Amino acid sequence: MNNVYSCRKIEKLLHRDIHYIWLAGYEKPDFITINRFRNRVKKEINEVFTQTVLLLSSKGFISLNVEYIDGTKIESKANKYTFVWRKTVERNRERLMKKIHVLLGQIDDVIAQEKSSESNEEVEFTPAMLTEMAGELRHVLEQVPEPSTKEEKTELKKRRKQLKELEEHRDKLQEYDSHLDTLQERNSYSKTDKDATFMRMKEDAMRNGQTKPGYNLQIGTENQFITDFALFPNPTDTLTMIPFLQSFSNRYDRMAHTVVADSGYGSEENYRFMSENGMEAYVKYNYFHMEQRPRFKPDPFKAENFYYNEEHDFCICPMGQRMRRIGTRHVKTASGYVSENARYRAVRCEGCPLRCRCFKAKGNRTIELNHRLRKYRQKAKEQLCSEEGLKHRGQRCIEPEAVFGQMKNNMNYKRFRHFGKDKVFMDFSFFAIAFNIKKICAKMAKEGMDWLTGLFYELTVAIFRCCEHINRRNPQNIAA
Repeated sequence: MNNVYSCRKIEKLLHRDIHYIWLAGYEKPDFITINRFRNRVKKEINEVFTQTVLLLSSKGFISLNVEYIDGTKIESKANKYTFVWRKTVERNRERLMKKIHVLLGQIDDVIAQEKSSESNEEVEFTPAMLTEMAGELRHVLEQVPEPSTKEEKTELKKRRKQLKELEEHRDKLQEYDSHLDTLQERNSYSKTDKDATFMRMKEDAMRNGQTKPGYNLQIGTENQFITDFALFPNPTDTLTMIPFLQSFSNRYDRMAHTVVADSGYGSEENYRFMSENGMEAYVKYNYFHMEQRPRFKPDPFKAENFYYNEEHDFCICPMGQRMRRIGTRHVKTASGYVSENARYRAVRCEGCPLRCRCFKAKGNRTIELNHRLRKYRQKAKEQLCSEEGLKHRGQRCIEPEAVFGQMKNNMNYKRFRHFGKDKVFMDFSFFAIAFNIKKICAKMAKEGMDWLTGLFYELTVAIFRCCEHINRRNPQNIAA
């Protein structure tokens, strides 16, 4: 709560700061003991955070019915030059595969050359296959008698060189496959923190858009208390909303009734998920703010502004020509969600006086409309412009943004101090607990010390019960 996160600094303060001495019960653990404790409760500290939030809910500070969601990118401890890029790995692996085909084409049939013949050029070799081939070639070379002529010595030297190249290619292929296994669905990762993904941070001192390893931290707040948090490898917020809402459900065994978020979360998949789960979604879409400007005028030549007749399923272009439906196109997003886009085409655009302003392609104009997304956006606009929506829109600006401001500027929590997602999650769990306790102090200071003492007593009892439960679970770790 006073911006001290280092175990060594905590150890020093336990010897000279009266507040630390009292909180530690006059115990003076060294930094190794403190660090071992943090590593031992990596999983259980999340349960302590949950119990803390439930205590706040029971005391009326929060209701857990409203969730204000926002995200920020926090830099990892890893160095910014430890990058591994998916495209580079895939390109180098493809080149290596061509070299392997050429090399195996030069090796004779003693190692089953039919595996690498021209008719089977598309074979995807694995490190295990190359190991088997190298073993067969080595076995053949060991049985070759000692060469007596210069030509035989040259041939044997050539075969040994081919064997060495084959083993080098095998090791390199194994390295590339290991990179791809670590990447999974990501486009990059750090060699020293394999869970971190390279992203463009807001803090860009050189203003060159340099990417740095980090995590996308998503938090849910209510009355400026942190009620939920999660870490994601996605630089954008769109793909994080559904798993984040599911994490809230897993933590508290229920979904939030009202969800408020900015335009970074306004996708068809997210709107549909919230609608199917009975949530009131006050979530903006990408051009909502533009529509609210006094001088805003919709562009009549944009497809989404065309008049649409839902009963007979046709559109009307700005010139008044009917556009017939010609089919449906399915679009698959990065998360695997498939959306349907209806396609419409005008009958005759030749000679139209508005053609130069309407489109520049040849033939008749073809447009695509996502009717489901249009309905979701229309519903979101109605809710956001309602009296309740205006209230939530105003509140959202001072909910998660205030938490991020306190976290980064006042509490100097701008970069993670551990390697690995599990340790980073543990570190932020401690921070979230401390942040909520500090917020309690600020809110209860005006109510009197009796309330504050009673609340701290219940909070301390809840935390000690969780710690006792943790100790019963891991007696062997305590003995160690």
